[in-house]
Amino acid sequence: MASPPQKQSTIIVGISGPSSSGKTTLARLLQQIFCGVDLQLNPESTSQESEKENGKLNTFIIHEDDFYYPDDQIPYTTTKSGKIQDWDTIGAIDTSFLAQALLYVRENGRLPPRLQSKEDQNESSHSGVEESLVSEMRNLVQKRLAGTNTNTNARAEEQIQKAKTIAFMEGFLLYTGQSEKSSSPLKPVQDAIHLPLFLPAAYTNVKTRREARSGYVTIGPQPTQEEIQAQAQSGTGSEQTHEHKAPLDLEAESDQPPQNFWVDPPGYVDDIVWPRYVEDHAWLLVAEEGEGDLVSRVGEGVNVREDAGVVVAPGKGDVGMDVILRWAVGEILNFYDSF
Repeated sequence: MASPPQKQSTIIVGISGPSSSGKTTLARLLQQIFCGVDLQLNPESTSQESEKENGKLNTFIIHEDDFYYPDDQIPYTTTKSGKIQDWDTIGAIDTSFLAQALLYVRENGRLPPRLQSKEDQNESSHSGVEESLVSEMRNLVQKRLAGTNTNTNARAEEQIQKAKTIAFMEGFLLYTGQSEKSSSPLKPVQDAIHLPLFLPAAYTNVKTRREARSGYVTIGPQPTQEEIQAQAQSGTGSEQTHEHKAPLDLEAESDQPPQNFWVDPPGYVDDIVWPRYVEDHAWLLVAEEGEGDLVSRVGEGVNVREDAGVVVAPGKGDVGMDVILRWAVGEILNFYDSF
C-alpha cells in the first residue's frame, strides 16, 4: 500500500519597505524565478507525471493591499488640508483576516479561496531587470535546490523530501510595531513570516514615484458624500481598534463588493504616506540626535538598523533592482537550505 503523501511545508518570505520601494516588483521577479523549479537531480528520469509535479517548487504572491477594508470603512486622519481618508494607517488593514490567511497558507501551501486579489489590476511598470538576469538567477536556483553541484543522489533525495511552497508576502506595514510585538495587532502576521526582508527607499524617490502613479484599485464600495461628511464629523480616524474577530470561512468564495479606484489627493505623500512610514518604523530607522520632530531627524530615511531582526537590502535604497534581486535570491536560498 502506498504511503500517505508527506504534508507540504511552506516558507513565507516577507518583503516590506515604504511605498514605491519596489516590493511588488521584487515579489513578481522572485515568483518568476522560483516557480516550478525542479527539486530533483534528473527530473526527466521520473516516469510518473504526478511524481514530477511533486518534485517541483510551488510559489505564489500574497499582497497586503488585498487586505484593505472596503472604501467606506477606511479611517480618517486630520491634516492641515482637513480630514481625509488614511490608507496608510494600520487601521485601514484587516489584520485579523491577514493573520488567518497566513496561517492557512502555512498549513495548506496555497492561497485561501476567500482571498481574491485586486492588486494585480493596478498598473505595473517594467522592472528594469534584463531577462538574461532572470534566467541566470533561475538557473542558479535550479542548481542549488536540485543539488546538481554535489554529484550525488543523496542531496537530491533530501531536497525531494523537503519540497516546499514559497509564498512571497509583500506589504508596506508588515513590520510596524515590531519592537513592541506584545501589543502590535500585526504580531500574528510577523510570527507567520519566516524570512523578513526590508527594502529601504529615500523620501525623495518615494515622493517622486508615488506621485507619478495614476491611482489604486480598491475593493469598494465608494462612500457617498453624506457618509464621508458623517464619518468626518464623528471623528472616525486612525484610533480605530483592532478587536479580535471570529475566524473567517477561508474556503468560501470571496464576498467582496464591486471595485473602485483611489487617487491620492494633493499633498498626500507629505501629509500621510511618509510621516506614517517613519512613525511605524521608528524602531528600525536611525534618526539624528537633536531637536526637531522624528520625520525631520530621519531625513531621507535611508539609514536603517542592521541588527533589528529584519534582513535589510544593500545600497540604502540607491541601487538598481538587479542588485536587490541578486541579494534577495541569495538570502532565500540560504534560508531554504537551513529550514
